[in-house]
Amino acid sequence: MTDVLTASELLALEPVGPDLLRSIRNQDNRAGIIFGGQPLCQALAAARATVPEWRAHNLSAVFLRPGNVAEPVDYAVERLRDGRHFAVRRVLARQSGRPIFDLLCSFHDPEDGEIHQRDGIAGVPLPEAAIGLGDFVAVNADRLPLSLVEAVQRGFPVELRLIDPDAAFFGASQDRARDFWFRMPSAQVIADPLAHECLLAFASDYWLAGTASIGQRGDAAVASLNHNLWFHAPVDVGDWLLHRTDSPWAGAGRGLARGLIFDRGGRLVASSAQEISLRRR
Repeated sequence: MTDVLTASELLALEPVGPDLLRSIRNQDNRAGIIFGGQPLCQALAAARATVPEWRAHNLSAVFLRPGNVAEPVDYAVERLRDGRHFAVRRVLARQSGRPIFDLLCSFHDPEDGEIHQRDGIAGVPLPEAAIGLGDFVAVNADRLPLSLVEAVQRGFPVELRLIDPDAAFFGASQDRARDFWFRMPSAQVIADPLAHECLLAFASDYWLAGTASIGQRGDAAVASLNHNLWFHAPVDVGDWLLHRTDSPWAGAGRGLARGLIFDRGGRLVASSAQEISLRRR
């Protein structure tokens, strides 16, 4: 089934063997394949089932093949290291026996340490002052591709509010940067803070790749190749988070997008990076 999945449904993995879990329902990416954030979320959740209640601090993933929304996904966990303060896992996702996604992730028992971070949200409008993606697309439907309008109308687990929507859709900015607020409303019923790390992995994939295609001439076909996420602080994905993204480079049919994720109080909770395939249609 390819409905809009809730946070609880995304986290509902079924044990089917030793260190092997299965997802029955899949989230469509609005283009007929599994949204890349789903295996990011579910592979991390599968790995978490094998470690103490430590926080995730890093994940690095490679998208091997597009996922079929009509088939279950199996997540096989490999226990690479169990140390005093760190645990490392590898998770391979398969459909019909074929690998589609590979994740390496690490968990950390928090220790005392110095704290610093860059300034975060100064000068950025709060989410209450920003326009929702669906509202903007509805008002500007006559200026946008029909496929985009129909895709947005189908809904998605992540709600988006845009800081500068005209620049995002119609501008020719050479800054190749965009900021947006996001949240997963269905995550508001999830009490476990460790589960919110998995949900952040899901949401961190949304709208990041497109930053690398800003300013590209013509219609570009964008596909995620890999994804990296670093967790810095506890996070509530049911509340608004600000993703400040930019793209420092594109070339040779690829592009790089990166981001800093802040909570509405200005605390840096995560950093992201993604390489994409970037081809002209």
